[in-house]
Amino acid sequence: MLAVAALFVCAHLAWLTGHLEDIDSINFALGLRHYDVAAHQPHPPGYPVFTLVARGLAWLVSPFAADDLTRRALGMAALASISGGLALLALYQVLRWCVSSPSVDEATARSAHGPAPTRDVAAVPLVGTLLTATSPLFWLTAARPLSDMPGLAAALTCQALLLRASAPTAPLRAALVAAAACGVATGVRSQVTWLVVPLLAWLFVLVWRRRDVRAALAVAATALGGVLVWAVPMVALTGGVAAYRVALTAQAGEDFDGVPMLVMQPGVRRLLQALADTVVSPWGWWPLAVLVSVLAVAGVLALRGRTRLATWLGLGYLPYVVYHLLFQETETTRYALPLMPFVAALSAIALARWMPRLAPLGAAAIGVVALGVSLQAHRQYVDTGATIAEALARMEGAARETGRRPLVLMHRRVWAETRRARTTITPSPGVDVEPSPRALEWQGGVPTWQAGGRPVWWMVDPRRGDRAAVDPRGLQLREQVAWPMPVAALLGGMRPHAFDWYDVSSPQWVLLEGWGLTPELAGLTAAAGQGPLGSGATALLRAQPGPVTLVLGGRLVAPAGTTVPVRIDIDGRWQEQVPVASGAFALVRTLPAGTLTGTGYVTLRVAATPAATGPAAEVFLEQFDLQPAGVPVVALERGWYEPERDTVSGRQWRWVGDESALRIVGATGDVRLRVSGTYPRHYDRAPVLELFAGTRRIGSHTLTRPFTVEQTLTAQQLDRDGRLTWRVAPSFVAGERTGTADARRLALEIATLRVEAVR
Repeated sequence: MLAVAALFVCAHLAWLTGHLEDIDSINFALGLRHYDVAAHQPHPPGYPVFTLVARGLAWLVSPFAADDLTRRALGMAALASISGGLALLALYQVLRWCVSSPSVDEATARSAHGPAPTRDVAAVPLVGTLLTATSPLFWLTAARPLSDMPGLAAALTCQALLLRASAPTAPLRAALVAAAACGVATGVRSQVTWLVVPLLAWLFVLVWRRRDVRAALAVAATALGGVLVWAVPMVALTGGVAAYRVALTAQAGEDFDGVPMLVMQPGVRRLLQALADTVVSPWGWWPLAVLVSVLAVAGVLALRGRTRLATWLGLGYLPYVVYHLLFQETETTRYALPLMPFVAALSAIALARWMPRLAPLGAAAIGVVALGVSLQAHRQYVDTGATIAEALARMEGAARETGRRPLVLMHRRVWAETRRARTTITPSPGVDVEPSPRALEWQGGVPTWQAGGRPVWWMVDPRRGDRAAVDPRGLQLREQVAWPMPVAALLGGMRPHAFDWYDVSSPQWVLLEGWGLTPELAGLTAAAGQGPLGSGATALLRAQPGPVTLVLGGRLVAPAGTTVPVRIDIDGRWQEQVPVASGAFALVRTLPAGTLTGTGYVTLRVAATPAATGPAAEVFLEQFDLQPAGVPVVALERGWYEPERDTVSGRQWRWVGDESALRIVGATGDVRLRVSGTYPRHYDRAPVLELFAGTRRIGSHTLTRPFTVEQTLTAQQLDRDGRLTWRVAPSFVAGERTGTADARRLALEIATLRVEAVR
């Protein structure tokens, strides 16, 4: 096993990188330079033991570093690599103890409950350790400049000491050494507490029973002394107890503010997502995760009669499982690292117990596949230029090429998670970063759009749903900053994990307030009490001399027969009042040349007048577009339902019924229609989408799941009004599937619908 650990460490040291890809790793690097928990150098709770050891290694690797930040990154990465080897050695020792001959106490307990299993589990230490070493999350985390792997190595070392000290013949000195190690280890990483304190409490009870209360209290005092060794200097360096408490409270507030935790968002869906994050993501490839999970469940069944294994797994890991699922952001995949030895050990037990003859071959096969995923992810981690430092450097280079100083808008998450990198790793003097509020971030570009002549870049969180507030034709994608699979799954929750870089220098229109084109925008409108029946809806339209095509649509939620007048006004130059009946509506207007003359942008206002009497009504604006004549636009009419969004993945869609209508207007020639989406799994056959222009069928497509359909439509097929009819079969009634009164007949989920002129 020593050779395996040495090979593991050498492989990682040979592939060492100077990445500071995560906000936590940047905080650690700053802490190595100047330790100040109050300034998040590093972030609370402080990690003093990790910082001290990492400083020493950073000094050792100085000759190999090009600059100070790289030196610190290499030092922390080297510590993670060495810690991975130490963790494997400690795990092997723990597993050897668990499968060794039982103690006198354990033998007595077994004799009272019947004979013990006779199947050989001698291969468990080696197999369990090898499965852990090759597991993708364990392998990759040993390359990252973070405290996770040193924390796991410290926890496993403490577990080995605690288990050996639990032997009836072990001297009190062994228990005191184990207790002191536990106290010191919590200064490496706070999560170590959940992995060692339950076993320490168990040892405390054993010492009390076998010796006396004074010996047990000595164990507790020694553990406390191990904590004080690092806690007192840390608090002193922070500025005292009061300053440390303020820093810790602030960090706790950030941890719970908007973070998707099961304890804050209880529910079956959140629990299933947490389990997927914990069980599937750490293996980088779902078939491998399923196989190992099945083996782990079988390993639980094989624990009968194995008291030592059950004690170690139960006390050493179940408390962390509960803590992880309830109180941690499980999307951050590395938080599941302490569970890799747990899963690997159970898998090894299952192989040895249920298929002893095939165990070596099965373990080798799993290990080879896992190692293949691990090596691919490690290569991507080293080679892919997706770190925030690399992305910011490319942005700075692009700013120099423009010759003008771009204004950079950022979604709040991207802004907050890149702040450390922007100020410490890659300062960006060539751009102006707009301060980011928690919502309506795109509106920071309005003064620049109004003035014109300056590039505007927008760093977009792909899971946000407010991109629809800016003309999609004006969103020019420059780069998608994201990690590829499988490393993306293993880096889940990394901050920043992914963002899209758009150039939005000259959009045709920008929505301000009162709109509901997406669920996120609708939520912002509702929270502010805005909308056509409230303070109205406003938008900016780019000034231009020629005619333009305007599309405005949505729905009036009111009892049947209700009509509400909706007034559209463009700076007093063009006005119209339209009676809107209950249900969906779509207005299409061609505005004559001269309507939008001028410079900069003009303002469009939409307001509705509520009825003086009768039941309350609500107007939702769910469609908007404005383009110069000759640019085709789409108006969704009957059969299209309100926008929906998955808040976890960010996916957005509209349901479309079995028969629906849309209009393509503004075109002066042929157009190309592109539609993508999916359909429910419960369909017994692939649906067929038919397109009709009037009574003529102009297209038929058998859909895959997911699907993308492209079709060219001629000017003759579009006729004068550009109206198309869609027919889809099969379909279903929503309420029949959900057990509700939802009477909508649904057919497809449409994610994107685009139309462009054929040049």
